[in-house]
Amino acid sequence: MKHKRTTMWRVWGIAMMLATALGVRAQGNITLKLTDEPLPKALQLIEQQGSKSIIFSVSETEKHRVSADLHGITQAEAINHVLWGKPFVAKERPECFVIQRKKDRDASLGIAGTVVDEKGEPISNCNVQLFTMDSVYVNGATTDQEGSFSIPLKRDEDYLVQVSYIGYKTAYRQCQVGHVGTIVMNHDAMRLSEVKVTGMRVESRNEEQADTLRTVAVSRRKQAAEVIPSVNIIGVSNNRKSLALGALGNVVREKAYGLQIAGLSNHVGDMGGGVAIAGLSNTSGGSYYGMQISGLWNRASEDSKGIMVCGLCNMIGGDYDGVQVGGLSNKAQEMRGIQVSGLGNISRGMMGLQVAGLGNLSRDIYGVHLAGLMNISHDAYGLQIAGLANTSRDAYSLQLAGLTNIAEDVCGIQFAGLANIAKKVNGVQLSGLVNMAKDVDGLQFAGLVNVAKQAKGVQFATILNVAEESNFPIGLINIIKEGDKGVALTYDMLGNSMMSFRSGGKYTYGILGVGYNTQIEERLVVEAGYGLQIPICQWLNINNEFKATTMGYNSGYMRSNFSYLLAPSLTLWRHCNLFAGPSINYFMSDRASAATLLPNAGLWRKEGDRGIGQLYLGYQVGVQYVF
Repeated sequence: MKHKRTTMWRVWGIAMMLATALGVRAQGNITLKLTDEPLPKALQLIEQQGSKSIIFSVSETEKHRVSADLHGITQAEAINHVLWGKPFVAKERPECFVIQRKKDRDASLGIAGTVVDEKGEPISNCNVQLFTMDSVYVNGATTDQEGSFSIPLKRDEDYLVQVSYIGYKTAYRQCQVGHVGTIVMNHDAMRLSEVKVTGMRVESRNEEQADTLRTVAVSRRKQAAEVIPSVNIIGVSNNRKSLALGALGNVVREKAYGLQIAGLSNHVGDMGGGVAIAGLSNTSGGSYYGMQISGLWNRASEDSKGIMVCGLCNMIGGDYDGVQVGGLSNKAQEMRGIQVSGLGNISRGMMGLQVAGLGNLSRDIYGVHLAGLMNISHDAYGLQIAGLANTSRDAYSLQLAGLTNIAEDVCGIQFAGLANIAKKVNGVQLSGLVNMAKDVDGLQFAGLVNVAKQAKGVQFATILNVAEESNFPIGLINIIKEGDKGVALTYDMLGNSMMSFRSGGKYTYGILGVGYNTQIEERLVVEAGYGLQIPICQWLNINNEFKATTMGYNSGYMRSNFSYLLAPSLTLWRHCNLFAGPSINYFMSDRASAATLLPNAGLWRKEGDRGIGQLYLGYQVGVQYVF
């Protein structure tokens, strides 16, 4: 009997324990420690300890991570805690929780957390700074009496939280938007031994006494400036109008007018005016008006209207209306002044002048490029002048280069001592050596070679034009894919028998030939010229040829004939045509004996001891094979 009673009491005890456990579960008490867990996993762990199921989309929530320390809170509170600062909201229903995306897409994001010491005591008035993963300052805050802080954000990405306080080692934590949990700060005995504090010892941590300890101020006379010096501590102030000196940073919230000098970082929360000089960085959030000089970087966001001079890196986000001078790079989002660089200035927009010993790089430039070595820009609407290459995606004006200008589109004029290279040219290319372009709607003029895919205007080269399509190539040799090329045999009034190569487009062609003359001892004859053909019908063209012919090319004296020929050309079949017509000629020689080559009757003649010159009418006949 006694054994039965014992068994019954045991069963009753187990039932009570189960009821108690179920009661706790029904109340939804959640105790979890989450360290950089994916949001879906955090919700699943809360669901396991809670009384209701949680419905959510894994694909939408999986990129978000959670760090939190939950102690004995309800399931609804736990869900709201892990969703804090994220674009989701929990809707509670009788049988479950439903996680939905917030309808307001502009809902503010933020990072929050708590700072404590090794004993778990909250630390108030800690300096909390937030940086991107590439060390760009984002925002800052201080902890309240409970050790809590909150920093609003505009973007959801990875961040780095830096927490610092006198007497403690600086703590860091990588995080995303949301609650970063509890950050524990360890005492730094070495730093405490270096700090010398004079005046009343402060035992309590109330806000008023902390401000007395952490801010040094002088009397606020109308003509006296407020000074915030900082040596081995951080000075925190609001709306300062003076000088900030820091071995370890000064933090000024909202505005600061004057001079910032930092061995290690000065920071202005909203606006800074004056001069910032940094051994290691000055950072301003908002606007900065004045000059930034940096051994290692100054950074200002939004507006900066002054001069940046840099040993290593000045960076501006937003607009910049001054001058950048960089031994090693200056970077600005928009630039309306002048960039001068020993090594690289980088700006997103540029409306002034770029001068570079080594490269200026801009996305847009509306002014002038001058480069000892290379300016590179996305768009260029002004003038480019380069000792060595200017490179632009679009150039709508004039490019001048000692060595090569390269542009995708050129709507103006390119001048080059050596090579202009452009994808499209709607204006004029002039080059001492080579022009290269995909499309040309205007004029290409080169001392040696023009190369283009399509040339709808005029290609003029001393020697060679190359194009897939060109109606007006003017060169001795024209290699046009859609044009004509042929070999002609001709005979003229002076007895010159010539074989010439003729190549060109629809209307113009080049002539380059060699032959002989039976009336002189030095029989070699060479000729070069240009032709213009006027189509009359499918089988008849009118050729106009301008040629220079040298007879006795290998002799010791000169015989030259310059002629214009008007010759109708008759196409017999696809590959053959005949042409013949009258010509007007001017013959000149440095010996009067050359007159035996000329007709007795001429339009004009001058003869003397130094030579002969005669204007006369002649003719030429020829046959051409076109291939």
